[in-house]
Amino acid sequence: MAATVGNLHWLQECLQKAESPNQADINGFSAIHLAALHGRLECLKLVVEKFEVDVNLASLTGWTPIHLVMNKESGPRALECLQYLIGKGADINIQNQGGTSPLHKAASEGRLNCIIELVKAGADVHAKDAEGQQPIDLCRIWAHRSCARYLSDAMWKIDKCNFAREMQKLNQIKSKCQRSEQNFWKLEKVRSPQLYERVKSFCVCLLQREQELLNTVAFSNWLREKQQQQLPGSAKRMHFPEDRAKLDAVPKKEVAKVPPGEQKISVQAKRRAKVKGEPNLSATAQAPTTKSQRAWNGSVNPSSPLVTNIFRPTTVRLGTNPEACGDHDFGSFLFLSKDSQGQPVIEMAYNGRLSPVPNLPYEVIERSLFPHARPIRVTMPQGFKPTHIFDVKRKRLPSLEHRWTDEIAVSLRETLDPAFRATLKAHLSAINHSS
Repeated sequence: MAATVGNLHWLQECLQKAESPNQADINGFSAIHLAALHGRLECLKLVVEKFEVDVNLASLTGWTPIHLVMNKESGPRALECLQYLIGKGADINIQNQGGTSPLHKAASEGRLNCIIELVKAGADVHAKDAEGQQPIDLCRIWAHRSCARYLSDAMWKIDKCNFAREMQKLNQIKSKCQRSEQNFWKLEKVRSPQLYERVKSFCVCLLQREQELLNTVAFSNWLREKQQQQLPGSAKRMHFPEDRAKLDAVPKKEVAKVPPGEQKISVQAKRRAKVKGEPNLSATAQAPTTKSQRAWNGSVNPSSPLVTNIFRPTTVRLGTNPEACGDHDFGSFLFLSKDSQGQPVIEMAYNGRLSPVPNLPYEVIERSLFPHARPIRVTMPQGFKPTHIFDVKRKRLPSLEHRWTDEIAVSLRETLDPAFRATLKAHLSAINHSS
């Protein structure tokens, strides 16, 4: 009770007459716990400094003073008590039996000043309790927006620093492996020059084939995402840019000539021939004498044949000067795999396993060690989901008996005159008679 109300003289007399300063009640709360629970800083100093009570003393369920100091009873005095406990060596990442850390407690209570102090002291912002919840999850559950915003920023900064530190370790491993690889190839070159040249040419050829294969796979995946790898049956007979290039190569004088005995074929006949699957017309008949824009399919009937000619390039154009990868590739010297727990494992070709492996995702390590093993073109954004024109549904034109909707027409009428009522009755009777 003396620690609860903050009576310093009474607390000192009680602790001197007690059997132990760690004497607790039925819940396992001693004087230091109650002083922290109610934010009594002077009582905390007396218990810790004069009677040398451990600041990490836990209750029966694992609550420590640094947990209890962030409570409703402590009020605005929680921050100064928290700073004192941290200064005295309190464990900022200690967890009770439910996995609750001091940062979890501060997040659930919505104490932004205590959260800032704990994060500055090095509290784990990614710690999880027994239910798998992080401190930011508790902020969202209890609608503490300012606390959640601060924790989100702190988590991003900490993740960024950790990633940079692990990438620095990976770069050191790469430098060491590159020196080992150079020394190995120098020794092999001295021992057997012919074998060295043969192996070197084989590796270069292998990398080129691998790059071509990866480009082909990347292009196929791109087509699959665009849903254009399999066109409808009528589109399989369309002319692609290669055919157009062949037609452009024909001299215009020869194209313009019509052989004697042949009639000039109209554009509609050409379209009907393409749709019905008839044999292709001759090159002289296909090439127009004047350039004209192809008409769009004006039909709204889904069962009508398609007359549009939509084509796509058959290859990915890399440009005249494709981007070159300047990073060293360890494809012939290092091997990357996963262990039974799914963690990455790096092995050298002749010197065994490398350890420790940086704490990075498997994809990041693979992309850093083997830069030539990925397509050199940037992949398409994942947010875009294109729809092919042939998959767009087309509607029919309304028939005579469905020129207007009865309900809408009646709702829009201001007055129901006799002529309109007669038209409505005739329309309803026609529909009932047809059904």
